[in-house]
This record gives sequence, C-alpha cells and structure tokens, in this order.
Amino acid sequence: MLLDRWLGAGAGATDDAPGAADSAAKSRTDQRIPAIEAIREEHRAIAAILSALSRILDGIEAGRLQPDVRLLAGMVEYIAEMPDKLHHPKEDRIFSLLRSKTSDLDGHLDVLEAQHHDSVPATSHLDRALVSYIQGGAEAFAGFRDAARAYIADEWVHLNTEEEHILPAAQRLFSAQEWQDINADFARNGDPWSGEGNRYADLFKRIAHQAPAPIGVGDGASG
Repeated sequence: MLLDRWLGAGAGATDDAPGAADSAAKSRTDQRIPAIEAIREEHRAIAAILSALSRILDGIEAGRLQPDVRLLAGMVEYIAEMPDKLHHPKEDRIFSLLRSKTSDLDGHLDVLEAQHHDSVPATSHLDRALVSYIQGGAEAFAGFRDAARAYIADEWVHLNTEEEHILPAAQRLFSAQEWQDINADFARNGDPWSGEGNRYADLFKRIAHQAPAPIGVGDGASG
C-alpha cells in the first residue's frame, strides 16, 4: 500500500509528529472495530502529508530544495479537502455519541469540534498564503512558511488528542450495537481515505510521487 510505503520511507516518521502516524499500534486492543480503523487510517494519511510538507518547508528554507508549485498546491488541496469532506463527518458522529456517554471529555470535545468548525477558514488562510508565495516569489516564502508551520503544529495536537483520548474512550464506552451501526454507516463511504471516485487516494498518490526523495517515494526532483 502506498501509504505504508511512504510512511516507511520517512514521510510520517519525523519528530514533528509525536505519535499521530503510529499511535494506532500503541492503543490497539484485541477487538477489531472497522470504524476506528478507518479513522486511524485517515489520520495516517493526513500525518504523512503534514510531515512531508514540514520537511519540504525545511528543505526550501535551507536551500536544499527548489519550490515545486504543483507539489505544494497538491498538499494544500489535500489537507484542505480530505479532512473536511471525508474525515471530520466520521469523527463528528463519534463526538456526538461520546457526549451522551460521559462529560469527562467535554473539554477536549469542545476544542476539537471548534477546530472542525473552523477548518475551512484555517485552510483558506493557508491557501491564500501559498498564492501570495507563488505570486511574490522568494521574498514571500516566510509568510507561507509561518502559516503552514502554525497549521501543522495545530493539526498534530488535534490528531493526537483524538488518538490518545477520544478513540480509546469511544472504544471503551460504546456498545456492540452502537459500533455495529457506526461500522455499517462508515462502510457505505467505501475505502476509508480514498474519497468519491478515488479522488483523495489519487491526489495522495500524485503528491507521494512528486515529493523528492527521501521525502516522497518517487524519483522526480523538485523544481
């Protein structure tokens, strides 16, 4: 699987991601819950893109890489569309049911739901920063770099909060029938992170092969 290959190549294995890409293994139990597996698979895909973007920013800043506009635009498109259109609706259902089970997680859920609500403005800001960079050239890099790094930092916290607090609680508190209903609903979406018409899987594949080695899995050079 391309996601496993890319993560194995290092896109999801940097210090920037304190567990989002691999925390599924840490908290997995003997019980298989397809809905949780789907959410974690999507987390891994998002983590791979975020980690690769972080490394590309470092490479551009250090002069090791020339900016690849198509690659950067693809990455911003992915993190702007896939989470909001495919991933967050799944999690929102988990959040809603979890609130009916316990109030212990209300603080986490308040923050996570607000971030879901604000995801479009957040990624729109990142997209505008990229456009400014493309139009302004090297002098405008700092603005895009800072916007991207702020977004990435917030997203790591978001993903890890879900992995460390929300999913384990849901797995512990939801009944077998509730999971059966959720699993059936999620299954209607098809593959967990591919999207309608394989849109996001194809975009992920294109990004992976555009990203220069050792960040991506392709042989193409950035430029």
